[in-house]
Amino acid sequence: MRTLSLVVLIGILLPVAAWAQAPATPVPGRVAVVDFQKTVTENADGKKAQEKFLAEFNRRQKEFEDKQKSMADMQTKLQNGDKALSEDAKANLAKQIDKTQTELQRMNDDAQKELGELQQQLFRPIAEKAQDAIKSYGTENGFSVIFDSSSQASSIVYRQEVADITTEIIRRMDSMAAKAPAAAPPKPAEPAKK
Repeated sequence: MRTLSLVVLIGILLPVAAWAQAPATPVPGRVAVVDFQKTVTENADGKKAQEKFLAEFNRRQKEFEDKQKSMADMQTKLQNGDKALSEDAKANLAKQIDKTQTELQRMNDDAQKELGELQQQLFRPIAEKAQDAIKSYGTENGFSVIFDSSSQASSIVYRQEVADITTEIIRRMDSMAAKAPAAAPPKPAEPAKK
C-alpha cells in the first residue's frame, strides 16, 4: 500500500517538477490587453503633442468666446436700447448680430475641421510608433492576440492587471525616442563675400 502511494505521488509530482524546470519560453495562445489611447498620449512625444493641440484648441476657444461676448453685448444693447436707439441704429445692430452669428458658425466649422487635421498630424506618427512597439513586444513575448481596451467597441468584460501591457509599451516608446538620434544642428551661415 505504501509503495502504491509512493508511485502515485511520484506520478503526480513528476509533471509538476518537469514544468517547473521548463525554460521560460512564451506559451502559444497568450493574450494581453493594452490601452492604445494611453500608449499614444502618455509617452513623452504624446504629451508634447497634447500640449500643442491644447494650446491651439484654447486659442481658438478664446477667440470664439470673445466673439460670443461681443454678440451678447450687441444683443443686450439692442434689447435695452428700445427708446434710446433710432430705427436705423436698431436695424444696423440687428444686421451686425446676424453677421456675428454667421461668423461664429464659420469659426466653429473651421475649428472643427482644422483641429481634426491638426490632431491627425500630431498623433498619427505617434500612433504608428505605438503600433510598432506593441507588435514587437507581442512578438518578443509570444502573445497571439493583444486587445485594445480603450476602444469603445471593446467587449472585454474582465482582465487581470498582469495581462495589461500599456505601461510597458509607454516605457518602450519613451526609450526608443531617447535612443533616436537628435536632428543635426543647422550649419552656420557662411559670411557674405565682399
